[in-house]
Amino acid sequence: MTVVAMSFPAPRGLYVAEPMESTLAIEASGLEKSFGDTQAVSGVDLAVRRGSVYGMLGPNGAGKTTTIRILATLLRPDGGEARVLGHDIVAEADEVRGRVSLTGQLASVDEDLTGRENLILIGRLLGLKRGAAKERSGELLDAFGLGDAAGRLVKNYSGGMRRRLDIAASIVVTPELMFLDEPTTGLDPRSRNQVWEIIRSFAAGGTTILLCTQYLDEADQLAD
Repeated sequence: MTVVAMSFPAPRGLYVAEPMESTLAIEASGLEKSFGDTQAVSGVDLAVRRGSVYGMLGPNGAGKTTTIRILATLLRPDGGEARVLGHDIVAEADEVRGRVSLTGQLASVDEDLTGRENLILIGRLLGLKRGAAKERSGELLDAFGLGDAAGRLVKNYSGGMRRRLDIAASIVVTPELMFLDEPTTGLDPRSRNQVWEIIRSFAAGGTTILLCTQYLDEADQLAD
């Protein structure tokens, strides 16, 4: 297998970073969440160091996705507390959302748009002017090896191409913390290795990553 060194365009931020008082990106204590009679999360404690790749390993149904959705402020916990990048996930949810990204198990891009149109749309939604959004989309498409497919509808992309576009969409504005929820599920070995290299490049650049996976070898390869 040939390992290709990957580099990504400089981040575009929409906020001014505040002084970092804590060395932890995530601090959680006793998180709980139930759906009816089903308890999905029961007493989860986490301490994730800034700049690290933290692996959350478990089979389907173990509560990994529910936990990261709580930490990303998409679900309100029934119990416990957590701070992400120094901000309370309930009382300061907007502050958390402005600093993190979440790549879920299913692609969040629009299949009826081209790769370029997807990234431009997301850039515009995040506040970039049209010219800046177009420039950023071109940078990311080239960096992720999708330049030649930029004008094709996403419905015609392979699974690996969709996953790379999905991750590119999550860093149109580069986050301080990335939640990756089973990013390689269903990918062929070559596409899986490409995603691994992308994750390693983010980590090398100082981005904190919480990686949820059901694959022991993936956690072994990537997690600190």
